[in-house]
Parts: sequence; structure tokens; C-alpha cells
Amino acid sequence: MLNCYRVLDLTDEKGLFCGKILGDVGADVIKIEKPGGDKSRDIGPFYHDELSPEKSLYWFAFNTNKRGITLDIETADGREIFKKLVEKADVVIESFQPGYMDKIGLGYDVLSKINPGLVFTSVSAFGQEGPYKDYKAADLVVRALGGMIFTVGDADRPPLTTSYAHSFLVGAAHAAIGTMVALYYRAFIGKGQRVDAPTQMGLGFVGS
Repeated sequence: MLNCYRVLDLTDEKGLFCGKILGDVGADVIKIEKPGGDKSRDIGPFYHDELSPEKSLYWFAFNTNKRGITLDIETADGREIFKKLVEKADVVIESFQPGYMDKIGLGYDVLSKINPGLVFTSVSAFGQEGPYKDYKAADLVVRALGGMIFTVGDADRPPLTTSYAHSFLVGAAHAAIGTMVALYYRAFIGKGQRVDAPTQMGLGFVGS
């Protein structure tokens, strides 16, 4: 369905599932890792319990149907290479702290001038705007604030949680949906737009 689109994936564990979904439905997804490899490679479980960035089953699970390159976008040369990639891309997905891409000169305002059709999707804990935007949060914190933990477990016992990053997966799935909607809309208006996908907002309905 998406085999005519190219996606540049800069995400960590908060957004890896977004790129996987887009790749699963046909997009050409290029996972960009910094030199030394993405930190998500350190997340277990590991194949045969061998602690190695090449053995992370978590990494394998959420990076299927992606191609991969190494690029340091914090260097001047790396940023220029990334801009050249953007010229022929349809989507950029990232999950850095809000404001980071602007800080290094690769924010949506800059990249959309290079490629007006670009869809720029940001996955973060609490979104790109608002009082919580600069807060850092593990999946457990996002899940608790979203109300998910409140609904799980017995009333006379502490709340329970799952053993995997549930809120990050839900947020990344919503990011993929928003990205596809933006691509569909682009077909009518001829230009891209920014997609803001906060993981906490994705779970906010649960406890309401």
C-alpha cells in the first residue's frame, strides 16, 4: 500500500514501532543509527541470552522490513547528508526530546523548505507543546499518567503493569496512523505537514 513512499527513521524505543508499521505495509523505511549503534539494541531479551547489540530480540522485532545506515546528524557533514536524503524522502519520523531537531538545524521548518511535501512525525512522551513537553519519562510513567495502570489489578492490591513498553507501542501506532493520514492529505493539497504524536495522550482516554 505504501511502496511508493520513503521513510527516514530516527526513532528510539518510543517510536520504532511506527517505522515497522509503515514498513510492514510497503514503505521503504531507512533506519538511521548514530555511530556505535542505537541504544535500543541494548534492550532485552537477547537471543540465547547473549548480551550483544547484535542479539537484541527487541531490536529485531521492531526493525523488521527496514534498511539501515549509520549517520551522525550532530556533525555538519552528517546534517548535510541527511538533508540530501530528505530531498528524496516522503516522511521523517523522530523521537528526540521536543526541540532537539530544531536545535541541530534539522527541524520541520528547515526540512520543509528542502522538501515541501515532507511529512515530519514526532513521537514523544508528552507532545511538542504544553507544560509537560520538556519532561522526560519512561514508559511506566507515561502509562501511569495515561490511566492504564489504574485499570489493571485488584482493588485491594497495588496496580499492575505489563512487561513491555505498552504506551510507547500505542503512541508509535498512533504516529503511524497520523503519518498515513498526512500522506493521504498531501495527495490533495500538494504539501506535507507536521504530525505530533504524544504517547501519553494516546492513553489518556483509558482512565476517563
